[in-house]
Amino acid sequence: MSLHGLTRAASLLVALLAAGCSLVGGDKAPEAAALAVEAGPTPAVMAEYSAALAQLQSGDEAVAGSSLQAFSAAHPELAGPLLNLALLRMREGDEAAAASLFEQAGAVCGRCAPVWNGRGVLYRQQGRFAEAERAYLQAIELEPGYALAWYNLAVFYDLYVQRPELALKNYEQYLALGGDEGQADVERWIADLRRRVSSTPTTARAEGPT
Repeated sequence: MSLHGLTRAASLLVALLAAGCSLVGGDKAPEAAALAVEAGPTPAVMAEYSAALAQLQSGDEAVAGSSLQAFSAAHPELAGPLLNLALLRMREGDEAAAASLFEQAGAVCGRCAPVWNGRGVLYRQQGRFAEAERAYLQAIELEPGYALAWYNLAVFYDLYVQRPELALKNYEQYLALGGDEGQADVERWIADLRRRVSSTPTTARAEGPT
């Protein structure tokens, strides 16, 4: 299955380590991105968390889930374990548990873009399209350089609400921000969307949900 047919956030691996919303990660494997924090976690805490993330990355989800739950109970001030647990529960199909964990992660770090992006994916899966759009847009407002939110919003406009002009804009922004996973696919979708948008009457483009 192509990347276009998948929800990338379902395999998201995020390492939000500080209550102040420190980000050391992005899509799947952690990226080299970090935000300043008031008081970062100790090396021992980071090592323990990294071990749990390694379990998750290796596919040992049952063990990783237990490790993340224990770690989160010991460090309730950290949003990352809650977010990764939410993504794990969503991947398992337990939407109620995922929603609760996203809520907890948001309470810890309400300005963390990955939390809002994850909420957007969950809302989209549930068919709550207006809420999904708002969540993606909130993620982008909080962190305009967060490429994954632009990508998920583009997929949302492209596949779920049939707004090709908005999908095109968001795919282009994703690439402009350096989003390189599936770059060849995204470039192909952009070319197709440009053809579709250029052949659609202006009045027709204004119709449909936003």
